[in-house]
Amino acid sequence: MIDFVRVGKKIQELRLSQGLSQDALSERLSVTRQALSRWENGQSAPSIDTLITLSKIFGVSFEEILCLDEEPEIDSENIFAGHDRDFIIRGILTGRIRTDLTNVFYQFSPSERMRILMAIRDGTLDVPVTEDFLAVLTSGEKKLLESRFGS
Repeated sequence: MIDFVRVGKKIQELRLSQGLSQDALSERLSVTRQALSRWENGQSAPSIDTLITLSKIFGVSFEEILCLDEEPEIDSENIFAGHDRDFIIRGILTGRIRTDLTNVFYQFSPSERMRILMAIRDGTLDVPVTEDFLAVLTSGEKKLLESRFGS
């Protein structure tokens, strides 16, 4: 899984460590400064060809730019801080990111909550459904889980 926010921060960090402005790097890459800015802000990602060029410019591996070898640091006070929201949700759904859902469930949007609850209901996400967890759910969310866990 690729966290575009972390990739953008990595590109910015590498650019600054080389003393390059956004204009200078975008010129070397033959892209607009706005495109580079969108990458650095995690709004989009460079193409594979551009990632290879970045790797050569910065003298680092493709994997390092994509932050593939790094474990995401999750702050339970704000699990989305510094991360792409979908990266966090997918990480939870695949089990790569483990967190106490009871304590962080309020941070999810209604659609994100539904994705997680449907995975719990369908058995693709193994989360203990405790009384504490049920207490943070709305009545509609509890109904969704009834088919698997009862009332």
